[in-house]
Amino acid sequence: SRYEFVSKHLPEGMQMMVSPCAGVFETVAESLFGFETLSYLLADDPGLVQDVFQKVGALHEAFYRTVIQMDNVGGFFQGDDLGFKTGTFLSPTAIRHLVLPWHRRFAEIAAGHGGMYWLHSCGNISSLMEDLICEVGIAAFHSFQDEILPVQDFCRQYGNRVAALGGVDVGALCRLEEPDLRRYIRGIISDCGGGRFAVGTGNSVANYVPLDAYRILLEESRG
Repeated sequence: SRYEFVSKHLPEGMQMMVSPCAGVFETVAESLFGFETLSYLLADDPGLVQDVFQKVGALHEAFYRTVIQMDNVGGFFQGDDLGFKTGTFLSPTAIRHLVLPWHRRFAEIAAGHGGMYWLHSCGNISSLMEDLICEVGIAAFHSFQDEILPVQDFCRQYGNRVAALGGVDVGALCRLEEPDLRRYIRGIISDCGGGRFAVGTGNSVANYVPLDAYRILLEESRG
């Protein structure tokens, strides 16, 4: 019902990117099994793991096939945190088998209606980026931490094939004083702004982000 409301009330020329609140992997690993149990079951009962991923993926797919029929839907922006600071939660092989085929289906649904598929994933998922671009078909990627991969490096490596969303590290947004923060944001815009890039925060704007820092981000983005 929320999407139906937005679909009917968007200003002319605006579209929405929609998604369920959690991704396929997140739902299975966090809400259903828990990560420790999932890890054991991958060895002890892989058939059960496969069945649960199948059920969760099918529910997501049904949602997307319904919502894409609404007016003013520009595509999907799915979040699914697949990694941590130094790697992926599961092996890349397991993720390719259990998770990425669902993302490919979602991308195909969006593309079949002239829409785009964007992905948010925290963590170091460099081992999966070629799969996401070439096999899944993401049009844009979000979630950047300078400690893992600065957005400038991402744009240099992948910017001719996929858009970068965000890039302003939330930690920097919290810690830097105004002059340094403005220089930092301007540097990102200068390095990335000529290509497939939309400036914003590298992750969600947490409630501990200083309001003045967020205002600085808006000012520099508009400037």
